[in-house]
Amino acid sequence: DLKKVYTKDGEEKRVKSIKDAFGGFAFILLGGVLTRNDAELLRGQKYYAKKSDVKKSDTSYFIVDLIGLTVYDDNSQKIGIVSDVYKSSVDMFVIKQENGKTAYIPYLKKLKPIVNLESKTLAFEEDIKDVIYYED
Repeated sequence: DLKKVYTKDGEEKRVKSIKDAFGGFAFILLGGVLTRNDAELLRGQKYYAKKSDVKKSDTSYFIVDLIGLTVYDDNSQKIGIVSDVYKSSVDMFVIKQENGKTAYIPYLKKLKPIVNLESKTLAFEEDIKDVIYYED
């Protein structure tokens, strides 16, 4: 569990509890926040965590680590480079192609994505042709 977060100025705040919220956001109860009015003053604030403080599974990745990976389909054909990951009910890889166009591939376990941070690649073991979307 996350024990501390930081303001943009680097001030450390103790985390009493944290709950996931829709869209990649979280509800955080910070130490020293005693009343609803105290909490309202913090609404909309951004807090940051150090990667080393975040516990995650071996199959979870930070978005920042996925950006820049070269993407290959199940036939080892290069699709492009991950430029972003949209967080929603189904996470979506945003891929910039060499022709300047954008492709989108949902993160689905059935596609068997293989992330290799050392080789900076994202490959799919299963056919993605039915789920990939190309932007005009």
